[in-house]
Amino acid sequence: MHRLQAEGITCAEIDLAGIGSQNVTAEQWYGGIIQELVSSLELKINRRTWWRDHDDLSPVQRFNEFIEKVLLAACSQHIVIFIDEIDNVLRFNFKDDFFAVIRSCYNKRADKPEYKCLTFALLGVATPSDLIQDKNRTPFNIGRAIELHGFQLPEAQPLAKGLSMKVSNPQAVLTEVLTWTGGQPFLTQKLCKLVLTSPLFVRAGDEAKWVEDLVRLQVIEHWEANDDPEHLKTIRDRILSKKQLTIGILALYQQILQQSEVAVDYSPEQMELRLSGLVVKQEGKLRVYNRIYKSVFNQIWVDEVLSNLRPYAKALDAWRASNYQDESQLLQGQQLESALAWAARKSLSYLDYQFLAASQELKKLEAERKAKQILTEARQKAERQIRTGSTILVMSSIGSIAAVGLVVNASLRSQWSEIKSLNSSSETLHSFNRLPEALLLSVKAGKQLQGAIIGVPNELKAETASTLQRVINTTQNRLEGHTGEVYSVNFSPDGQIIASASEDKTVKLWNREGKELKPLEGHSDRVWSVSFSHNSQMIATASWDKTIKLWNRKGKVIATLEGHNDWVFSVSFSPDEQMIASVSRDRKVILWGLDDKEIKRQWNSKHENNVVDVSFRPDGKTIATASDDGTAKLWNQNGTLLRTLKGHSERVMSASFSADGQTIATASFDKTVKLWKLDSTLLKTLQGHDDWVWDANFSPDGGTLASASRDRTIRLRPLDSSELSPEITELLVRGCQLLHDYWKTKPTNVQESDRRLCDGIASEKGFDTKIW
Repeated sequence: MHRLQAEGITCAEIDLAGIGSQNVTAEQWYGGIIQELVSSLELKINRRTWWRDHDDLSPVQRFNEFIEKVLLAACSQHIVIFIDEIDNVLRFNFKDDFFAVIRSCYNKRADKPEYKCLTFALLGVATPSDLIQDKNRTPFNIGRAIELHGFQLPEAQPLAKGLSMKVSNPQAVLTEVLTWTGGQPFLTQKLCKLVLTSPLFVRAGDEAKWVEDLVRLQVIEHWEANDDPEHLKTIRDRILSKKQLTIGILALYQQILQQSEVAVDYSPEQMELRLSGLVVKQEGKLRVYNRIYKSVFNQIWVDEVLSNLRPYAKALDAWRASNYQDESQLLQGQQLESALAWAARKSLSYLDYQFLAASQELKKLEAERKAKQILTEARQKAERQIRTGSTILVMSSIGSIAAVGLVVNASLRSQWSEIKSLNSSSETLHSFNRLPEALLLSVKAGKQLQGAIIGVPNELKAETASTLQRVINTTQNRLEGHTGEVYSVNFSPDGQIIASASEDKTVKLWNREGKELKPLEGHSDRVWSVSFSHNSQMIATASWDKTIKLWNRKGKVIATLEGHNDWVFSVSFSPDEQMIASVSRDRKVILWGLDDKEIKRQWNSKHENNVVDVSFRPDGKTIATASDDGTAKLWNQNGTLLRTLKGHSERVMSASFSADGQTIATASFDKTVKLWKLDSTLLKTLQGHDDWVWDANFSPDGGTLASASRDRTIRLRPLDSSELSPEITELLVRGCQLLHDYWKTKPTNVQESDRRLCDGIASEKGFDTKIW
């Protein structure tokens, strides 16, 4: 902030913690923010009078009015507003409005140049998705997230100067301090202060032992009492406050403790664990941030917390101690029903799901044993009645058959209930990106469905097949490597390469086996779109840096096209390779000559919002555009509107043609891909992604559709009837193949009975199918 001010930029600081978060109304809160701005910027205005003069407006409208009519009018130079402790506002029900105002200030730059002078810097522990959580509103999709890292030894040198007052070798002491804190800023400064205030003398060569004793005595032992000012308790409280995720977070953290690291996958549990500060991302892995955290939040602490959270903790621990053999520890009756109700929609550990599934399996076996016992007793009773006469025999047999029928019906209902429960648990695990566990439970449900063919409701069959299909689709066909969201994916026309464009400012090239090739690096901002020429030899990319770049297949830049005055969202080659079409946030559609790299034609779109995608039909005569207004439009090359495709409930981010030109695929923020005829008739709606779908494109042979999502995955879908309405047997084979591959490459703590789950299923076709 001081550096910006030295460069002549006006800065204001708002500490949301100072405004308060307990029993504060929206009016008081927005009034406090305006007061902070008036005071920080020394504005010549009576805040109370101005606030009363605008009391006909809502608090958020007054804040918006203040920014435009007072703040921007009073400042003639660039303004940066730092808003600190933004996590303090996340609990308010009016927070969506506040961050929507900030987003609108950014969007107004296109029409009101004065807003270009205003920048907000948000500081705190949150992700962009935390800021606006109303799914019916546009999310907080602007700006750039900046991850902060701990001190390295060179950066901590000012602290060494302070230590020189106490110790003879400050560099050695500082090095040991960083060994314990990992460079975490607060802990590093706290330890340095403890060194200075310690009455003990540090002898040369004894720094490591001395610092360790200090840390254990003053920080780790009785840490809750020593945690002043609070730091460790803040980490603990953040984890425990995420009630639906807490057990999943702790299970993930437990895995990191045991394995030292886990691969980053951006699941909700991982994001929350990172936001707590307990772990840090390094080289694509999550590791415990430092030795202090690992010593305080150790395995004993995790076990104690989990024991307090689980209603069945003692039974689970005893079952695990018996090597998963003691059935007497499994839940039954009301205990099981209560546990299943408690577990619903929670992210649990794999051990929890094993325990609950085993309890449900025991329930099924008990029902079968009871049915067999009643059947045996009924048969014995009937045999005894034979001696008393035929009438009595008939009546007894009828009674026995009725009793058996009731038991069989009860057993079937129990089986159906268990299948539904397995489906529900699989869906929950899937939603939290716990794919191997979700797949295992879904395969169990499918196998039980096969074993209970008679009388199974059609809805239950469809639900089981749908759940298994969804988990399989998410588990297989993933290309992972980008460090940011994937915005676009495209096949080369020769079918040999897949290109994906990302928030990380790169385009990655992949072969059909999923191996990453040479990346395209050169844009200065996120790359929104990637397109191949029809001979597969050139690649065009569109970026938020307002440029279009042309590359050869080896990754060398051929040309940079500049003509749009705002973010370029999409670029597409014409089939004859004579032109390139591009669209931008400036709402223009531009056609460029490929030979001279000059603009040949342009027009303003008739979309009601930003135009974010453009593509040519294979005949080159029709152009499709997609827009934030929730529609796609078809045009001729002169800019004449031909047809509008309506049906998505959110922004449409891409529109592309199939190889034969007869089908259009549109991808949307509503998490779906829709397939259309040229006359705008809707053919299918494809689901499966867990977040916004940025892009969808057909393979050259038309047999596969690739879609890229904000969930950081690329999904490859075969476009045939078996993919859309699969048989449960075929799904079980595919699911078992995936489980086999997973257990083969990533051994995990799985019961032997689970490993034998696929016996007799996948063995029918073997494991020779390549999963990619």
